[in-house]
Amino acid sequence: MCGRYSRSYTWREVHAFSRAIDIQTPVENPDPAFNVAPTQPGWVIASDGDGKATARLMRWGLVPAWAKDSKIGYSTINARLETAATKPVFRSAWKARRCLIPASGYYEWPMVDGAKVPHFIHPTGDPVLMFAGLWERWHGNGEPVETYTIITMDAVGGLLDIHNRTPLMLPPEVLRDWMEGDADQATAIAHASPVPDLAWHAVGKAVGNVRSQGPHLIERVGDTTNGVRFTSYP
Repeated sequence: MCGRYSRSYTWREVHAFSRAIDIQTPVENPDPAFNVAPTQPGWVIASDGDGKATARLMRWGLVPAWAKDSKIGYSTINARLETAATKPVFRSAWKARRCLIPASGYYEWPMVDGAKVPHFIHPTGDPVLMFAGLWERWHGNGEPVETYTIITMDAVGGLLDIHNRTPLMLPPEVLRDWMEGDADQATAIAHASPVPDLAWHAVGKAVGNVRSQGPHLIERVGDTTNGVRFTSYP
């Protein structure tokens, strides 16, 4: 799963990565957030059609339009690629509201010598990872609330040492089709997209507290040889 991630990118970097899409972004760069957690706001890129899109803040944890209350969002921070197109809570969004979640990296807690040790996974080249996601607008309490989920897939290669699941990360050339194509196109894109070049290292336990923030959260701790490079596969 993906339960925490970081963002420390600029809008210029997001535009450079998403070169096939005309994205409307705020004038000010997003505030860095090194510990984005469920129910917190995150930046999401949603399509406006015809190769245009808008970046806006949404709450992490998808709440479908038919939900009686927003509590369902606590259990919908991730959508499994294998079932997202058919599971009732995600099915409608898969058909019509696919989105992108820009990130700088994410965290997992693998077992190391019998204890869970937080690790930070990040790209080795581009400063941006583009997670595939779904979004919804919920009107349960009168005011509309926009929410999102991150799609996950089976981990492969060296990533299996970290966790058996990983976010679905999309390359620049498929971003427009992911958001604007039909459900079948989205399925094909999801299963064909390569994992980007990634590296990871152990970090301090402070990231386990959702109130913790700051660049120190992604700093390497312990043996510097723990960093492992994962090369994308065809």
